[in-house]
Amino acid sequence: MISKRELKFIYILAILFGIFTVVILGNLALPIMFRLFMKIIQLFYPFIFGFFIAFLLHTVVDKIEEQGINRVLAVLLVFITFIILLVYLISSLIPIVYEQINELETQIPELYKSLQNFFDLLWQKLHFIPEKYRFNLKDLESWLNSYIVKFHFRIDHLDRLLDSFNVIVLTPIIAYYFLYDYNNIKQAIKRYLLKKNKKILLNFLKDADEGVGNYFRGLILVMNLMAITSALGFYLVGLKYPLLFGFIVGYTNAIPIIGNYIGGIPAFLFALTKSWRLALMSVLVVVIVQLIESNIVTPYIQSKSISCHPLWIILAFIVFGHYFGFLGMIFAIPLLAIIMLVIKYVRIYLRLRKLNNKGNLLHNNS
Repeated sequence: MISKRELKFIYILAILFGIFTVVILGNLALPIMFRLFMKIIQLFYPFIFGFFIAFLLHTVVDKIEEQGINRVLAVLLVFITFIILLVYLISSLIPIVYEQINELETQIPELYKSLQNFFDLLWQKLHFIPEKYRFNLKDLESWLNSYIVKFHFRIDHLDRLLDSFNVIVLTPIIAYYFLYDYNNIKQAIKRYLLKKNKKILLNFLKDADEGVGNYFRGLILVMNLMAITSALGFYLVGLKYPLLFGFIVGYTNAIPIIGNYIGGIPAFLFALTKSWRLALMSVLVVVIVQLIESNIVTPYIQSKSISCHPLWIILAFIVFGHYFGFLGMIFAIPLLAIIMLVIKYVRIYLRLRKLNNKGNLLHNNS
């Protein structure tokens, strides 16, 4: 006869074995499931891109419509303006940046030698620092080479994506209809929600729409402003390839907390191969841009956006970055915000249900 203590021990072992099995199978199956998921997602690229465009622009359309302009005209005005800006960006700025990358790539061996000479002299003066704690340029070189290969792969993948008939032709059409019917779609979702707890679900969707939407709209505006400001600053201090380094500083701003500092490293290392003065001026540009971004631009543009404690942001950044790479880092904050909203509204739902149960109990007793 098995005693209660032995039975409890068997239960614990069974639970641990189950958890271990789930983790092992999850690690084996997750890559396969992820690849399958991405294959399926590729079929819906036009709908995903179209909805995301509508999600970003619908607030502007609503504001114009509030001024008494017909919604069709408002949608056409906003949509055509967006397409013109997007075409200008793709046809003029991106080729310049890509050309600067190719030119910079040919100079990497020379830049590497300059940096190597600089660090050799530096470590001669700081000879008391053990070798294992010294900065190793070989690691940087291998990282740069792998990054450039990945960048070329992503550019080629982007070219293939943009050449796709579905993406080029269907995305604008789908985006237009999403934008035109955005409010109707929201009303349809409201009608299909369960009547029970409908108010809680509607408030959740409203908060998620406003919070995440404001975050992405603000983020895109901040990134572009920072890219332009950084490029102008690098140009004024005499740094070569200012547009490229400006784009890096601006668009790494999408990464929470450390993005600005990561974005400034390439400009600093390149400037260091030219002179100490240029390197310090490049750092000064990044610091000034960071101060403008954190004290003026972001508080003004994203004041009503997502608000999360820095520790939660760091945790989300680590977790989503680990599992989903660069995109995980970018989407860490909105995903964290949605998770926190879900927790918030689940707690509200449980609290209301508890109060309703108490009310029913009192009513029955009376």
